[in-house]
Amino acid sequence: MEFFIRKDSIEPILKMQLVLDGRHDFQNFHNKLANTSIYFSMRDVENGIFKVVNKSAGIVSKIKTSPNAPTEYYVYYKWIKKDVNRVGRYEGQFVIYFHDDNTELIAPIREDLFINITDSFVKSPCGISPPPLFP
Repeated sequence: MEFFIRKDSIEPILKMQLVLDGRHDFQNFHNKLANTSIYFSMRDVENGIFKVVNKSAGIVSKIKTSPNAPTEYYVYYKWIKKDVNRVGRYEGQFVIYFHDDNTELIAPIREDLFINITDSFVKSPCGISPPPLFP
């Protein structure tokens, strides 16, 4: 999965869907969520140095549009300025730690999660919004 964000931006929030892979019972997973901790880490692909290490993340379920639809879960991480202050390509992982049975799930499972921090072509001094083009 490829995720793109501009340098020094804290939006959009990084979110990733947890898919039903046939190895886990989502109903059981739903019950276990009450006692979990979720962490996010991100390391630079070029030098292997971690930029974010075990920062608190969250999980949310998608609002069902149909009562018969299966529950969909998304893990997410809210950026802070320090996380995205350097242009580069990073690999990210979420760890969901289940306290009930001391197990953990590392996501993504099937494909790697890459975060691409790109430079902006618009600069604003000191984070102040630019003046309007037409007064």
